[in-house]
Amino acid sequence: MYFAVGWPKLLQVVHRDSRLVHISANCDRMLFVVLTQSTIGIWFCKPAVEIVSYRRSSCSIGDLGTNEMAQWKPDSSKIAVTTSKGYIIFYQIEFDKNNAKQTIFRKREDRPLEQRDDLDCHYVDCVPALTITMLSYLQVPGSVTGLVCLREELLVSTGRGILQRIRWSDGLVNSDLTIELASVPFSADLHHSRSSQLSNPDICIKALKYSPLLGGFTAVLSNGRAAFITARSLKFEPNEVVGVWSQEVTGATTTAVNHKYALMAFGCTSGEGVVCHLDELTGALVLSHRLVISSKDYPDAGQVCGAVSQMKWTPDGTALAMSWERGGFSVWSVFGSLLLLSIGIDTGQSISDSNSGHPKLKIKSMEWGSEGYYLWMVCERLHCTPPDGATNSSERSGSNSSVGDPSSSSPPQSQQVPGVDLIQLQFIKSSLAVNRCMTNHIHLLLQGEDRLYLNPEESSVQVFGSSPSLPQQAPSISPTAFVGNKQWHVMHIPHTYLMHNWPIRYAAMSMSGHNVAVAGKTGLAHYSLSSRKWKLFGNETQERDMVVTSGGLTWWRDFICVACYNLLDQRDEIRFYPRDCKLDNTFAHVTRIPSQVLLMNTYVDLLIVLCADCHIVLYSVQQKRIQHTPTIALNKIQEFALNKIQEFAIENFVPHPANVVAVMLTSLRTDAGSAKVASESKEAESILINVAGRLLLFQTDRSASAGKAANDREKWLTFNPPVIVASSVESMWLNAHSSHLKPHLTEALWLGCGAAGMKVWLPLQPKDEGIKSKGFLSKRIMLPFTIDIYPLAMLFEAGIILGANSEAVSYPSHGDTPDDCWPYLQLERTSQVYLHHILRQLLRRNLGVHALEVARSCTDLPYFPHVLELLIHEVLEEEATSKEPIPDALLPRVVAFVEEFPEYLQTIAHCARKSDVAVWQYFFTVVGNPVDLFQECLMSKRLYTAASYLIILQNLEKSCLARQHASLLLDAALEQFAWDLARDLIRFLSAIDPADDEESSTAMRRVRQNSTSKYPVHYPSPPVTPEDSDPYMYPPVVRGRSISKDDPGKDSSKAKEKSKTFARGDSFAGSKSRHTSGGLDSPDKMNVDAILNRHACRLLSSYRLFDLACFAANLEDYQLVSWLRKERLRSAKIDDFVSALKKLHEDFHWPLPILSLGALRHISSVASLESHSSLMDQGSQRSKLEGLEASSASSSVDKLTSNSANVSDTDAVGVRPEDGSLPPAEYSDAGSLLEEVDSIDSSSWSDAVYLSELDQLSIDLVNRGPAESDLRLRYLFQILVEAGCLEWSALVTLILRDSVLFLRVLTMASQTDAPPEAILRLNNGLAAFEAWTNTDCPGYRPFQIGLQPHIAILKDIKPKSCTSTQRVNLPKCSNNFALDESFSKFGRSGENEVGSQLKCERNMADTADVNHSGQEKSDQGCVVS
Repeated sequence: MYFAVGWPKLLQVVHRDSRLVHISANCDRMLFVVLTQSTIGIWFCKPAVEIVSYRRSSCSIGDLGTNEMAQWKPDSSKIAVTTSKGYIIFYQIEFDKNNAKQTIFRKREDRPLEQRDDLDCHYVDCVPALTITMLSYLQVPGSVTGLVCLREELLVSTGRGILQRIRWSDGLVNSDLTIELASVPFSADLHHSRSSQLSNPDICIKALKYSPLLGGFTAVLSNGRAAFITARSLKFEPNEVVGVWSQEVTGATTTAVNHKYALMAFGCTSGEGVVCHLDELTGALVLSHRLVISSKDYPDAGQVCGAVSQMKWTPDGTALAMSWERGGFSVWSVFGSLLLLSIGIDTGQSISDSNSGHPKLKIKSMEWGSEGYYLWMVCERLHCTPPDGATNSSERSGSNSSVGDPSSSSPPQSQQVPGVDLIQLQFIKSSLAVNRCMTNHIHLLLQGEDRLYLNPEESSVQVFGSSPSLPQQAPSISPTAFVGNKQWHVMHIPHTYLMHNWPIRYAAMSMSGHNVAVAGKTGLAHYSLSSRKWKLFGNETQERDMVVTSGGLTWWRDFICVACYNLLDQRDEIRFYPRDCKLDNTFAHVTRIPSQVLLMNTYVDLLIVLCADCHIVLYSVQQKRIQHTPTIALNKIQEFALNKIQEFAIENFVPHPANVVAVMLTSLRTDAGSAKVASESKEAESILINVAGRLLLFQTDRSASAGKAANDREKWLTFNPPVIVASSVESMWLNAHSSHLKPHLTEALWLGCGAAGMKVWLPLQPKDEGIKSKGFLSKRIMLPFTIDIYPLAMLFEAGIILGANSEAVSYPSHGDTPDDCWPYLQLERTSQVYLHHILRQLLRRNLGVHALEVARSCTDLPYFPHVLELLIHEVLEEEATSKEPIPDALLPRVVAFVEEFPEYLQTIAHCARKSDVAVWQYFFTVVGNPVDLFQECLMSKRLYTAASYLIILQNLEKSCLARQHASLLLDAALEQFAWDLARDLIRFLSAIDPADDEESSTAMRRVRQNSTSKYPVHYPSPPVTPEDSDPYMYPPVVRGRSISKDDPGKDSSKAKEKSKTFARGDSFAGSKSRHTSGGLDSPDKMNVDAILNRHACRLLSSYRLFDLACFAANLEDYQLVSWLRKERLRSAKIDDFVSALKKLHEDFHWPLPILSLGALRHISSVASLESHSSLMDQGSQRSKLEGLEASSASSSVDKLTSNSANVSDTDAVGVRPEDGSLPPAEYSDAGSLLEEVDSIDSSSWSDAVYLSELDQLSIDLVNRGPAESDLRLRYLFQILVEAGCLEWSALVTLILRDSVLFLRVLTMASQTDAPPEAILRLNNGLAAFEAWTNTDCPGYRPFQIGLQPHIAILKDIKPKSCTSTQRVNLPKCSNNFALDESFSKFGRSGENEVGSQLKCERNMADTADVNHSGQEKSDQGCVVS
C-alpha cells in the first residue's frame, strides 16, 4: 500500500564532526532524535530542520563512551541515550521560554507554557523552540543490547543476560523487577509443551521490542534463536515471566512488532524475514509468511545483501521496511507482498555498484515519519570517496537538498565525515490503509502528505461530465477505456488548510466519484471534481475544535460522515456535513457517541460503527424530502435523521478493539437461500469484520427474526456466531451494486492476501434454483489465485485489477560522486486481467458449468480472446514442463471448455505460436491434429487463423505438405479478397526450398525432442492478426510501365518520384518485380503462377472484370496483359454478352440508362430509318470512319474547356441489385451530366427542344455513373485493347456509351490479326445486345441506333492473316501516368479521390464523343432528307 515517489532528500546535519549512528522518533513522530558519536540533535518533521543540537565534551566521551542508541519517553519530555561503555544518559527536552529567536514558536491558546506538563506538538502550529539539558547518567552492568519503553519505566537488556527496569522519574533501577534470562522457562507453546531453561548462562538478548497489545516482548538471543517473552500480568514479575520459542526462525538478527495485526517479524542471517503470530488456542508462535526476494525480482539477493539488519513497521502497521547489512532495503505489505526493492531498481550507478554488483547504501538506522509519508534513514555510502572541495559541516546552516535534481548546477557536497548521510525518502499510500470505507473500495485513490492521486478513468469522466459551465456532457466511457493509461490526476490540498493541519490523515471519495473529502490534524475539507473547487471551514475556530479520529470519514449520498472528537466539549461525535452547503457546524447533523469511534462504514441507508468499548452500533440514515425555503438554516438540519437501531458487543471474538482492521455490512450469506432474492433486495444480511487479518462473518439469524414484525426496527438483526471466511486478509472489495448480466463478478467478495495473492468468494448460482440438487453444493466457493501486481481497486464488470508501482527514472550524472545519480521514482498505474484465474480454478474443481456461465457473461469484453489464450497457455506451460507425471491433467478440460466458444480455433493457434516448439507435441495430442484444425479454418473462412496454423504445419510436416496447404489457403484468400494475406502467402510459397523435403521429417523429430530448438529463421511468417480496415482498400502500388510504347509523356523524374511515393513495386499491367524470392522458372514460381492464373480464369469466366482488376492491382508481379493475350480465345471469351454487361453494371455501380418521355416517342421513328441507313455505300462509311478517327483528338482539345464543367466530383453510391435484372429506377447517380446521344439526326430530336430543362438535367444526372468508375472503366479499356480482347473492349465501350472508343475497337479488329471466332462472337453479342435493348432496356436504344453504321462495318470485316502480332497505335495521351495511377488504389468498395489529370483525360474522351455524335447526327439528317 506504500509507494515511493520523487527524489530522496539528503538532509545536512549542522555541527557534525562524527559519524551518524542512530535515529529515533517520538510517539507522534513529529520530533526525531539524530545521534552521532558525540552529538544529540532534535529534528522537526515538517519542515525537516534541526531544532537543537547537544554536543558532548571530549571528556564525557572518554569517560562514558560514544553514543549508540536513543529512546523517547512517551510524553516526549526526556530522551535516554546509551553509550558504548554501558552507560545510559538522560536528557531533558523543554520549551525554550527565554530564547524564542532560535526557531519560530506560536501558541495555539493563551494558556501559559508553565502549565504544560509535556511537550505536545499538537498544540503548536510551527517549529517549536526547544532546549536540551543533560539530567543524569547510569551505568549498566555489561553493555546495553536493547532498549524499550514501558510507560513510566525503561526496560534495558544487557550483555550479561539481565533485563533491568529503570524509572524515568529518577533514573534509578527498580531492582525488584530485574529479570535474569537464565531463569526464564522457555517452551514451544504456552499450554501443552514442557518448558526448560537456557543451558548456557552466557546467552543474552541482542534485540528487544515491546507490544502492549500482545502483552509481551519479542526477543532475539545471541545464539540466533527468536522468542516471545510474556507474563501472566502486565507488571512482569520475575517469577511470572515465560518464553515461547519460534520454531521457524534460525539465525535471527533483529525483530519488529506489528501491534494492529499482532505480528512478530524476525530478520535472519540468510537475508530472509520470518513473520509469525501467536496462536490463540495453543499459545505457540505460528509461521504467517516469509519475506523472500524471488529470483525474478533479484537473483541471489540473500548472498548479495547479507543478513537483515533493520526492520520497521509503518505507523498504521500496513507495511514493513527491511534493510540488509551489506546494503539495500525493501518495503513489504503486511502479509508479504513486495512493494519496493532498492537493489532491483534500474538506477544506473546510484544504488548498484557496477564493479562488485553490491548495493551502495548501507542503512544503519531508519524510522518512519508522521503518517508514514517519509522514511528517515541513516545511510553509509559504500565504495565512495569524498568529493573535491568538501567543506566543514559546521560552516553550513541546516537545510534540505534534493539529490539528483536536474535544476541544480552542482551536486550536493558531502559532509566533513564522508560516507554517512541522513536521507529522507517520500512515500504515498492507498487511502484503504487507514480509511477502509465502502466508497474507497471502488475507486483508485492514493494520498500523500499534501496531495491526492486519483484514477484517471474516474477523474476524466467526472471532471468533464458534470460541470454546469461546460457546454455538453461528455459521453460515458467504458470500464476498459483507460486501463492502459498510466497517468494520474493529481489534486493538491490548499495551502490554507495544510498550513495548520499538515499532514493529510484520511481521504474518502464519494460513490459516484464526483467528490473527495480529506482530513488532516484538525477539521476537514472537500473537493468537487465538477466545479474544481475546494470547500474549507469559514470559521477557523470550528475547524480547530474538531479532530477526526481513527474512525475516519466516508460519504453517504451527498453528505460527509465524520467520526470526530470535539475538543471544546470533550466528547466523541458523528457529524454529517451536506456537500451543497457551506462547511459550517450550523448545517451539520451531530450525534453524540459514548466512546471513541474506531471504525465506520455505510451500506445503503445504514451506518455501522465500531467503538473503543468493543461495541458495534447500527444506525439508520434518512434524508427527509422537504422543499427548500428561504428560511433560517435550522430548517435544513431537520431534513436529516440518524436513528440508532441496534448495539451489540463483540469482545468475546476480538482480542482488542485496536486489532479490528475493517468492518462492513454486506448481503453475503453462506447458508441456503435464493441468491436471486438476496441480490435484488440488497438488505444487510451479515457483518464482515477483519480482525488482524482474519475475516469473520457474522450472519443474521433468520429463524430468530422471522417471528418479529416487519416494522420492529429495535431488534431486527440477531447474529449467529461468526464464521472464519479467510485469513491473512489485507484488503477486501465488494461491489455496492450488483449486475444481472454479470452476477458472479459483481456479487463476489474479493480479498487481497499479500504474498498469497488474491482470493475470491464466488457465488455459485444455478440456472434453475427451484430444482434441488441431488448432491451437496455450497452457495459460495473460495478460489485463490496469484497476481503480479499489488491490488488497490477492482473493476468488477471489466474483470480487471488496478494497482500501482514505483518506477525509477535515471538521469545523467552531473559529476563523479556516487550520489549524483539517484533515481527519480515516479508512480505508475498497473492493471491485470484476472478472469482466466477464476476459470482455471473452477475447472480444476470440476465446476465447468459455472465456469461456462462466468465466461459467457464476459464475452462482450474486448480482451476475452486474450483471456482464453492466457487460460490455455498457463496450464500448458505448467503441465508440459512438469518433471513429475500428472495423474489428473487439467489441459484436456481447459481445451474442451475453450471449444465452447467461437474463438476456439484462433485461441489454439495463437497459444501454439506463443509457446515453445518443444511443447507442441503434448499440446496437439490434446487439441487434435493441426491439419484438421487448418481445414476447419478454411471451411469456416477464418483465413488469418488458418495462416497461423500454416506456420505450425510448416514446423511439424514436410515442406511439400506445407506447400499444399499454403496453396489451398492462397486460393481461399484470393476468393475472399484477402490481398494482404495473399501477398504474404505468395512470398511464403516462393521461399520454400524443395530440398527441405528430405530433411524435414528427421529435423522435426529432432525439434520435438530438443526443448532448445527454435523456429526456422528462413521461413517468412504470414500475419496472423487481420487489420481492422476495409479489405477492398488497397495500398498504392507503383506502376513500372506505360500504356503505350510510344508514350511521349513518360518522364524519368516523375517515375523516380512515384517510386519513392508508393511502397510497392507492383505492376497492374504486368511489369517485372523489383525483388523476387526465387528464380523466374523455379517450380515454386510456376506453381504460384498456376494458382494465380487459375483464379484469374475463374474470375473472367464468370464475367467478374472488376474483381480481376482488384486481383491484378493488389498482387505482386502478376503479368495481366500477357495473360489476357493468352486467354483471349479461352477464358476471355464472352458467351453471354448481355449477362456480362449486366455484371459490369453491378460491379461498377453503373446505372442502366433511362429515357425521357419525349425520347421514347421518337424511338419508333428512328427505328424506321435503320433499313435506309443500311443501303449507304460501304466505301463512304469507311472514309467517314477514318475521318472521325483522325479528327477525334483535335476536336476533343477544342471542346475540353467547355465540357470540363460537366464533370462532378461527387461520387454516387449505386445500389447493387440482388438478382441479374437491373431496373433503371434502382440507380441514382450524381456523377456528371449526360453526354449527348450519338447517331441521332437533328430532325429526330427536334422535339427535344420543347422538353423542360429541369427534366433533361435529371435524366442526364441519372444516366451517368460515378466519376471513379468512369476512370476505372477507361483504364481497363486501355488494358483490354493492348491485350487484344475484342469482346471485352467492345463491352466496356457499350457501358460507357462512347462511340470514339468503339471506333478504336473497329480499328483493332480491322488492322490486327483478330481471330475470326472472336469477331463472330462479337457480332453475335452485339445482335443480342440489340435485341435486349429493344425488349428490356430502351435506354440503350439511342446509342445502339447510333452504332448501326459501325456494326455494319464490323460485319463486313474479314480477318487478315499475318505471321506476327501487330501492335495498335493508340491515340497519344499526355497523361498516361495519371491513368496508370488511377488504379493504384483499385478496390471493390473504395471510391477514392482522383486528380485533375484524371478528370482531364475523361473530359477529352467526352469531348471526342460529343463531336463525333454531332457529326453523325448531321450525316443521318442528310440521308433522311
